[in-house]
Amino acid sequence: MPDNVYTIFVFETRPNVEKSSERLLKKLKSITDTYSLGIQRKVLDVSEVRSIFELLCNSRDKKEVDIGDGRLETGYLEGVSKVFIQQDSTKEMLLNKVLKNNFINGSYILEFFDCDKKIVNVLNTVQFRKMTDTIFDAIPIDLFSVSDRIGNFVFQFPSTNVRVSYKKDDMERQLTYDVSFDKECESDDQFLVLSEGVFDDSIISFGARTFKQEGCNTTFEVGDASRFCRTTIIDVKRQLILSRQETSFIRRMTCVLQMGAQYGEQRIIYDETGQVVDIIELISAENVNIEQPVIRTRDSHIHKRQYSRRVDELYARAEFRRYGRDSEPQKALKDVIALMNRAQTGKVYLWDPYLTVEDILHTWYFTKSMNVTLYAITSGEIAEKSKMSVCDWIEQQQEIMEKRSNHYGIHVELRCQWADYGYSFHDRFLMVLNLDQDTSSVWSLGTSVNSLGNKHHIIQSVEHPQMMIDAFEELWNELDAPECLVWKKGV
Repeated sequence: MPDNVYTIFVFETRPNVEKSSERLLKKLKSITDTYSLGIQRKVLDVSEVRSIFELLCNSRDKKEVDIGDGRLETGYLEGVSKVFIQQDSTKEMLLNKVLKNNFINGSYILEFFDCDKKIVNVLNTVQFRKMTDTIFDAIPIDLFSVSDRIGNFVFQFPSTNVRVSYKKDDMERQLTYDVSFDKECESDDQFLVLSEGVFDDSIISFGARTFKQEGCNTTFEVGDASRFCRTTIIDVKRQLILSRQETSFIRRMTCVLQMGAQYGEQRIIYDETGQVVDIIELISAENVNIEQPVIRTRDSHIHKRQYSRRVDELYARAEFRRYGRDSEPQKALKDVIALMNRAQTGKVYLWDPYLTVEDILHTWYFTKSMNVTLYAITSGEIAEKSKMSVCDWIEQQQEIMEKRSNHYGIHVELRCQWADYGYSFHDRFLMVLNLDQDTSSVWSLGTSVNSLGNKHHIIQSVEHPQMMIDAFEELWNELDAPECLVWKKGV
């Protein structure tokens, strides 16, 4: 019986509904030995979709449903009441990656949430990526980025019947809105336009006005119209959000103009024998700044304070830490141990081409948890640096560890990339994967563990941790050979 990977019903206005069904993959795409993927797109009328919605309401705990193509296996489906998802603007709305064309005014969604996530649990990382990439190649649905929606049924209601535009005056003190609606609106409908200007975590401008279905053209005296603007259109009668925009005005634009003379002189480069290596056509470039005339001198002071505060917050959350202006090895080691201690019920990955067992002794052996495993990868470069063969170096590392601890409560495995085993790498990463949390954390160390704090480097969090975790696990699996095992305890 097939499993539901993801099903979305998108409501659209069409003059005529011509029912259709098509398979977007010419044949099923093999994902594992037991799972293959298919994608089907259908056009239905509203009455059919209403029946499917009612069926899902009545089948949430049955873990199977027939929405028109035979039995379909699901998890336990938890109903989610209406949620408004606004379009991408000054920031990306992650859920838009699994919705259709949500770039006009936003959409409401009704959702049946698969709480079991069977597919997520049965696929490993490589297989899961293969499945989501196959889907994304066929339709713009990115389930890799929004994996919590795997197995869900989503009903998307796009808001398309309102158009909103606004502008500011030359002195940036007024906002003028123009709002219009489609003719389908009823004569007794009542709407509200809400305008908020946001700066420095404060509402510095505000305006609101109600109007009827014929729309409105209104000007708000807001005092400062130059800031980040949040605009909301509300259907008061039905208590629905029709549009939500978060935008800002372009106050400065920089472009680069480049010019080259058709018959100008050329720069010629010769080798040692006088032969021409290359001929360079010279180009003259100039920056051109286009800037609004309104200047507020207070901004520079506010931005300076905001920047200092952000740096302090990043440091406190261990998203950004800087070392090396003074010798700070103990401080850096203490910070890395604190990051490792964040994994209380999961596992930790350490990726460092110069990692030794002494580095593990100085960091992992000082953590508090007894139920977490450290998986670490080093490389043969450290053996070469010590002028030893990799085999001799591995033997030396094992002798060191036998003498340095009783290893109580320690779970660790260290593998070495060398010769034709795996592939070479350069960057240093620490990864914390907690089983009871939704997200993992990855930090770039900026230097090897053996030189933490001794020279200038930065420990900073990685924005897309899963990609680094996938890369580590890919190399880890390639090093699954006895010749790569350096040290293993409690695993």
